[in-house]
Amino acid sequence: MRTQFTVMTGDILKVPSDLLLLKHAGTFYGVDSIVATELFNAKRCSKNELELEPKKHVIIDTKGTLAATKVMFLGTRSIDSFGYDEMREFARLALAILAKQDFPIYRLTTTIHGAGYGLDEEEALLSLVSGFESALETNDQFNIHEICFIERNSRRAESLASALNRRTSRHPHSLLPPDDAKKAPLSFEPIIQAIAADSVRYSQETSSAKARAPTSAKRHVFVAMPFSDAFEDVYQYGIYSPIRDCGLICEKTNESAFTGDILHRIRDRIETAFLVVAEMSEGRPNVYLEVGYAWGKGIPVIFCARHGEELHFDVSGHRCIYYKNIRQLSKDLEKLIRGILKQE
Repeated sequence: MRTQFTVMTGDILKVPSDLLLLKHAGTFYGVDSIVATELFNAKRCSKNELELEPKKHVIIDTKGTLAATKVMFLGTRSIDSFGYDEMREFARLALAILAKQDFPIYRLTTTIHGAGYGLDEEEALLSLVSGFESALETNDQFNIHEICFIERNSRRAESLASALNRRTSRHPHSLLPPDDAKKAPLSFEPIIQAIAADSVRYSQETSSAKARAPTSAKRHVFVAMPFSDAFEDVYQYGIYSPIRDCGLICEKTNESAFTGDILHRIRDRIETAFLVVAEMSEGRPNVYLEVGYAWGKGIPVIFCARHGEELHFDVSGHRCIYYKNIRQLSKDLEKLIRGILKQE
């Protein structure tokens, strides 16, 4: 039996499973914090029980507090050094620990890490899947039917479900034949796209990596853009999609979601970027600052802005994609990036 990997839109507190897997990265963030609070309030555990060092874990019986029967918290490195390789190791280690437990797990639920603080959501998903697969291959006693990623944001869930669907079409060992996989609906409530675990082997121990840096074999593009919900469609469909289609990782820093030294992280991700894409609309100071830093480090910059926008300072003399709609931006940006890749 092959384990299915699925994405579902929903409230993680209300999705039934045998075990809900979460992290503790020095403190709690997002969904981890919500679940921990529910367990505290129901007196299912104390705060001290959940203050975990990296690689330490605790398993809590929810007694009906949540839809999940049990919750496992696994300690990780701090959030600003929890990158793609760390996600693979997190998933691998979690299943290695669960293999030693004496209770059955047919359905395991968990979440995507990193999307809230700027990492590439699809790369994060595939890193976790790779880590889970590594553990499943080395522990044949597992009888996990499904590993389900719960995502509350329907737009992000759609993107992640599509990523799993594309991955299915690239591998011959899918549970769903290619034709059926294409017909599987991407509904919003919930979105479920199943794929099979294929034979992807990942090292039992991740290589050492520079602190803060989300490591990956792929190169990444850093996106400098206004910190505004009004630009989310521009990012998701006009910038993120074409960058991923070019085989690159796409990252940005979300000021409202990130905790810690945000400037340090921005500098680090720009310094290690293949290139920077800068959305210059509305003349936001943070974008000009990030462009200046990229220039100072010799990182190439692609500019884009809504049609009619006026660029300022030295930026005005550089080529810019002026777009009237998101579809045009996506098409022009992909063409430009592919041209840069061909010149290498």
